Amino acid sequence: MKKTAITIVSIAIVILLGLFIIKAIDKKSKTEKKLVRPTPAVKVMTPTKEQIPMYYVANAVLQAKTSAHLKPEVSGRVEKLYVEEGSFVKAGQLLALIQPEKEQYQVESQLAVINQLEANYLNKKAIYERRKQLYERELIAKEEVDNAKTDMEVALNQLNSAKATLKEYARQKNETVIKAPFDGIVDKRYVSVGDYVDSQKEMFYILKLNPMWAVFELPQEYIKNLKTGQEVEVDVDGVGVLKGKVDYISSSLNENNLIVVKVLLDNKNGLLKENMFAKVKIETGKAESYKLPEDAVQLSGNESFVYVVENSKAKPVLVKVIKQEFGYVYITGNINPEDKVIVSNFMNVKPGSTVKVIQ
Repeated sequence: MKKTAITIVSIAIVILLGLFIIKAIDKKSKTEKKLVRPTPAVKVMTPTKEQIPMYYVANAVLQAKTSAHLKPEVSGRVEKLYVEEGSFVKAGQLLALIQPEKEQYQVESQLAVINQLEANYLNKKAIYERRKQLYERELIAKEEVDNAKTDMEVALNQLNSAKATLKEYARQKNETVIKAPFDGIVDKRYVSVGDYVDSQKEMFYILKLNPMWAVFELPQEYIKNLKTGQEVEVDVDGVGVLKGKVDYISSSLNENNLIVVKVLLDNKNGLLKENMFAKVKIETGKAESYKLPEDAVQLSGNESFVYVVENSKAKPVLVKVIKQEFGYVYITGNINPEDKVIVSNFMNVKPGSTVKVIQ
């Protein structure tokens, strides 16, 4: 009786355990069915084949085509200043005056010397004229006439030399007045009243704002793509894209083994300023590429790729982006015009995963 009871209990336990295992298996099966993800639906498009221009982009700095660093020709203290920084000046307008006492004294002293030499010359000339008349009347020897003529000529040479010296002193006096060499803007003023200046001291920096140069350096392999007068695009930071013309191409390489190029820009509105930064685009040729929406290109580290649908699976294909604008990219790589490139639902697409193409 006791053995029978134990047997019945054992059978019951086995049955219960079996039921528990069956239920657990059934639950796991349902859970696995729930975890199966649906096939992602994607939109595709075929890439458009195009020939696009290729550019070399160079960093540029704006410079005034006409500018001057003004230094005095004489030494002295600044007596007067007539302009401030930012002033617009006309050619010949007074900018500053350097004390002219020394130069004024030189001019006045030389005028006195000239007066004396002029009187001496006139006297020697009169003597020569008298002796010439006497010689013509055969009252004196020819030697006396020749001596008088020599004395007159020496006096004349001394007078002319003194006049030349006076011109130099007058020039130096004029150099005490600093004038604008052309119409322009006083961009920098480096002196104040009372400062001592000499020929090594810069006093003003003046420039014309129109036209301006965009100056950049170009590797020699691109020189064949450029010529004087050619129109190029210049993108000036803070201003925008402007059209300019190549105005200068250097005849030799600089210390960086590059060619210096200057592009002329119109600046009638005055928006361009010296030392602004810009980028210059130089067309270097044409390239065959495929056009796609920029979202179609994915990134993996330093590489770019697109997903191509092949046998209902997403196949990654490496590409190179050579241009990007207005929401589109232009790429090269192992792409064909008939390829179906995925352009949507990238969050659910993995390499090799099955996809469903929708319209």
